Amino acid sequence: MSEWLVVLLRAPLASFADAPGNTTRKTGDMPTRSALLGLAAAALGLRRDDQAGQDALGAALVTAAAQIHPGTLMTDFHTFQSLNQAAKGAATRADALRRKDQVETAITRRDYRSDGLWLGAYRLRDGAEGVALPDLAAAFAAPRFVLSLGRRACALSHPLDARLITHNDVREAFAQYLATSRTRAIRAEHPRLFSLEDRADARGSNEAVLHMRRDDPRDRSIRWSFAERREYRIVAAGDKEVLP
Repeated sequence: MSEWLVVLLRAPLASFADAPGNTTRKTGDMPTRSALLGLAAAALGLRRDDQAGQDALGAALVTAAAQIHPGTLMTDFHTFQSLNQAAKGAATRADALRRKDQVETAITRRDYRSDGLWLGAYRLRDGAEGVALPDLAAAFAAPRFVLSLGRRACALSHPLDARLITHNDVREAFAQYLATSRTRAIRAEHPRLFSLEDRADARGSNEAVLHMRRDDPRDRSIRWSFAERREYRIVAAGDKEVLP
């Protein structure tokens, strides 16, 4: 049997970037691996420039997510600064911004999910060291850093209410979590869509859709880079047309 740490994810605004970009930054409809690992790292007090700690956390945890309400898609406008074409070649963003006479300001569009509701889940990878799920649950109850859902501006609107649930099928772990929620309104909710890193975490289903998602963090401090990974999506029984 697998032990899962399940959390409730709700915020007025959430953003789950599927790919980096400056001019337009879109959001997916499901929590990314990066967002889930970022929550865990912030709760534990791991700084973004602690590359060894971030790598160890990512190596130890397998994540999964469930969509209850995808939220309403909305777009906001921001400004961003970058070096003009003649001054390309800065090693870091900090280096670029120090070249004040060569920095240009432009408009960027950023997508968010408004009033969405999701669940996230973590389990330990076989042979994982340095991370214990009960410790992570305690950190979620008293986080070291402020928690957000995808971006710093996306503050949570509901406690994570982290709970340990034992089940081989993560979909059943999600169902058990909702059925026993301490928030009465949540107990009536049902997931519409699941995303998994490991196909074996939903062993009773043979209708998983595989696609690639660039959301596995490699560097959160300087290059801000992400690697592709496999994501398996499974539609809940009775739901249609929720796959991308």
